[in-house]
Amino acid sequence: MNSDDRLNISLKKGTKRRRWILLSALLVLAALALYRVWGATQKKSATQRAFRAEIPVQVSPAIRKPLTYSFSSTGDIAPMMQVDLYPKVSGYLERIDIYLGQSVRQGQVIAQIDRIEFLQKVRECEAKVAHAKAQLSELEAGTRTEELRQAEEAVKQAQSRFENAKLQRERIEALYKREVISKKERDVTDMEYTVAEAQLASSQQHLKLLQEGARQEVKDASQAKLKEMEAVLAQEQIRLQNTSIAAPFPGEITRKYVDAGALVSPSTPLVTLVHTETLKVVANVSEKDVPLLKLGMKAKIQAEAYPGRIFEGKIARINNALDLATRTLQAEIYISNPDRLLKPGMFAKIDVVLSEKPEALLIPRYAVLDEGGSKFIFVVNGNKALRKSVVTGYEQDQFVEILEGVSEGDQVIVRGQESVRDGWSVRVVEGG
Repeated sequence: MNSDDRLNISLKKGTKRRRWILLSALLVLAALALYRVWGATQKKSATQRAFRAEIPVQVSPAIRKPLTYSFSSTGDIAPMMQVDLYPKVSGYLERIDIYLGQSVRQGQVIAQIDRIEFLQKVRECEAKVAHAKAQLSELEAGTRTEELRQAEEAVKQAQSRFENAKLQRERIEALYKREVISKKERDVTDMEYTVAEAQLASSQQHLKLLQEGARQEVKDASQAKLKEMEAVLAQEQIRLQNTSIAAPFPGEITRKYVDAGALVSPSTPLVTLVHTETLKVVANVSEKDVPLLKLGMKAKIQAEAYPGRIFEGKIARINNALDLATRTLQAEIYISNPDRLLKPGMFAKIDVVLSEKPEALLIPRYAVLDEGGSKFIFVVNGNKALRKSVVTGYEQDQFVEILEGVSEGDQVIVRGQESVRDGWSVRVVEGG
């Protein structure tokens, strides 16, 4: 057998193998198609059987009753006010007369800084103010009669001495020209004349000032000096007052940082003061409930420390913006705590009634189904299940308000509704 014959035989074998593979693939595809047709037939048959059979369901009538709509939240109880008290001036702490847990009144002195140096500065400023007041009073009072009389007498005496010196000078000058006296004697006379003239001018100027009184600018300067000293005095008096550290509001001491003898400054915390007669808790209100929330609404507060006991509060503050992360609005609830039973840091459950209706149409909440955002229910009419679209309102416990789609007394399917379709036959059974 030559090479051409062997090649022909190999080609024939390959062709047969490809034919068998193609035939096998066609058989598999045909079997798969037959299986799918059979499955669809069985499913349709089952659906038809189910439609023909009566599906057991439980029903509940739509009833009218009062509706209370509220929201619940949780939060941590906090004091209405809390501060760390710091001194306003530096110094050694003379005393700190409080202890942990002590109740204090508003304005009660909690700590005292040594005040000796501050008191001394106040006294120095008081003396300077008194001196400035005396100077201003003297200027404003004007010249006294006795001072004016003395000044006038001084002018007369100076005038007399000047005239005598002038006559003496003229006589000496004549003698000097006749060469009777020396130049030295003439110079002495000239000097006496000059002195007398200056004394006369000085006394006249002094009298003029006394007659006219102090200039206005002198009075203004004295007035400004007094105001400056009074301002310094007021500042030192404030510093002296600040050596006493008082409670800005009534509350309890929850922390004490220093003891007597410590050197403190405006950056040194002394104590932590909290107001616990009124407490607060922050509730997060969902976006859909925001339009119903109003200031002054009452709230019921429950704490794990007092199971079964309800504390009353009220909405005191409402935020103006929602939290973008949670889409909730924060509301502050104030809680009266006269007996100090509630403590800051306790965990609380909050309930706030948002709306009350004396009469509302209600059905069990779990009877409502949702399909693509549309809500619907099934009601029993005879032995048929009828689908009805509904518009829901508020919820209360296990009930939901129906605004549209249901009438009072309709028998609403509450169990088995997931297994029925519109128009299917149903059989009402008693609930168990």
